[in-house]
Amino acid sequence: MSQKNENSGLPLLASALTSLTYYFFLRPQLLKWGTLLGESQRRLPGDELIPQPNFQMTHAINIDAPAEAIWPWLAQMGRERSGYYALDVLDNQGIPSVTFIRQDLSAPEKEMAMNGGYKIVEVEPNRQLLFAGYELPRQFGITQDLSALYLLERREGGSTRLITRWRGFSYGPFGPIYNLLFEMMYFAFLSQQLKTIKQHGTSMAYLKTAQPSARS
Repeated sequence: MSQKNENSGLPLLASALTSLTYYFFLRPQLLKWGTLLGESQRRLPGDELIPQPNFQMTHAINIDAPAEAIWPWLAQMGRERSGYYALDVLDNQGIPSVTFIRQDLSAPEKEMAMNGGYKIVEVEPNRQLLFAGYELPRQFGITQDLSALYLLERREGGSTRLITRWRGFSYGPFGPIYNLLFEMMYFAFLSQQLKTIKQHGTSMAYLKTAQPSARS
């Protein structure tokens, strides 16, 4: 009987160890994927929108392209079903994100509505896009305030560093639990999104540099 009780407790112990390993070792890495030392602790534009968040993710990626080749993809993102370049089944009603620059959209402006219940808070061409949504309905009766920053920082040699920060507060007794699920989902979302933006930006930069030689 004693041996049987010991064996029955092994799955619970394994589950507890797995949960602790994720929470204390893997989770901190997911929350700051791609960032440099101290970068995830930086004060960034838009942090004041949600001064005391219970959710924050800061991701970053280097792109071998100037900001001017990346900005058009950010400028149309999340507008009139252009998509967010990741997890379209969740964020774009299953409509694939565009793979080209739309000519039918006006330049983004403050207070402009975006898909998902967001509005543009601040926009600086070739530099930053900041948008936010408040009292967004989520699963389990939870509501969420959320801000999102996409910041382009120029680097030596003509490349660009793209930093994004999603920062929010989930309301309700199950808010902290929901945040754990939200973090895992948005890790997949952001990592895919940044890789896609990098691919589009570098392709556009290559095409722009190749055009003069093609005419010569």
